[in-house]
Parts: sequence; C-alpha cells; structure tokens
Amino acid sequence: MRIRIVQSPTVSDVDGVHLDYFTIGGEYEVGNSLGALLLAEGWAEPVALDAPKVPEPFGADDPFGTTTIDRSDPPNLVKEQHPPFLDRDLAHDIASTSWRSRRRRRH
Repeated sequence: MRIRIVQSPTVSDVDGVHLDYFTIGGEYEVGNSLGALLLAEGWAEPVALDAPKVPEPFGADDPFGTTTIDRSDPPNLVKEQHPPFLDRDLAHDIASTSWRSRRRRRH
C-alpha cells in the first residue's frame, strides 16, 4: 500500500514500529495494517495506483546512481593473474637441499 504522510503522527511508535521516521510529504510503501492505521488516524492519505513512483535509492531509476564502471580506478581492484607467493622459494624446495641430505651416515 502506497501512502503519503500529511500530518506528523502524535505517537512515536506503535507495537514496536517507529513512526518518528515518517516525514510530512514523503511517500512510503507500507504493509496493509500499518497503512490502515496511518489512514484511520488521519496521518496519511492513499497514493493513486497510477501515480509515478519515487525513484528508489540504488535502484535502476536512481537519478544519482552511476551505471558506468571504470575498472582501472582505483588500481588496487585489478585482479592479479598469479599469486605473489609463487615468486618465492617454497619449503619443499629447500628441504631437498637441506643439511640432512648432505650429512654422512655413521656405521
């Protein structure tokens, strides 16, 4: 149910739902029971079904959103093709040339 707030609610919350966040003139999409309460108390009026919707933040119609992604900025988001630890000597490479293999056995 879409409503438009026309008067500030006289109570701050009803059954755990905070009514402080509703601003006068704002359009909201609310559930049936909350919408019925706001309409019955005279705090809101219904919005026509064919009225254009207010653009949602971060939605497809957001006028402030950017749809172009620049993959080169910032540069730290470029995926590396190989892990950096492959350039170092690994433990199993050193183990084959360790002092144990060069040590003579006593009989």
